[in-house]
Amino acid sequence: MNLVRFNNPHYNVNRVLVDELFNNFFKNDYHEDYAKNCGTKPASNIFETETEFKIEVLLPGFKKEDVQLNYQNNLLTIKVENEVKEDKPEEYKYAHREFGAFNFEKQYRVPKSVNDEKISANFENGVLNITLLKKEEALEKAPVEIKIS
Repeated sequence: MNLVRFNNPHYNVNRVLVDELFNNFFKNDYHEDYAKNCGTKPASNIFETETEFKIEVLLPGFKKEDVQLNYQNNLLTIKVENEVKEDKPEEYKYAHREFGAFNFEKQYRVPKSVNDEKISANFENGVLNITLLKKEEALEKAPVEIKIS
């Protein structure tokens, strides 16, 4: 009689995952350009009131001249394309990197109730504030009292 090892496929998957974990545990696979290539986009807040929408976009490390703001077909686009220069000497290599100023493009779908002629923006202390006023017909009106005769 011969003994044959039984390989249950469910256990096999777990074994492969554990093997991968221990094989890659001591590997430093961090690449300096990882943050540039991973599609990082800035954080944003969106507020709505009865008369307007407000968008705040966090853009530390950028200047007002770096930011392009476009509106077309109910799509608001914020874009930054500039040459990002590192001030670090070449002998410095990142061991860990969590932030930086990277080029990006971010788009917001804007409701049709926004008055596209009254969109304004200002840039202060690394925060881009965009104000989108609503159209007059989109505003809620007070109820009209109807007299019964």
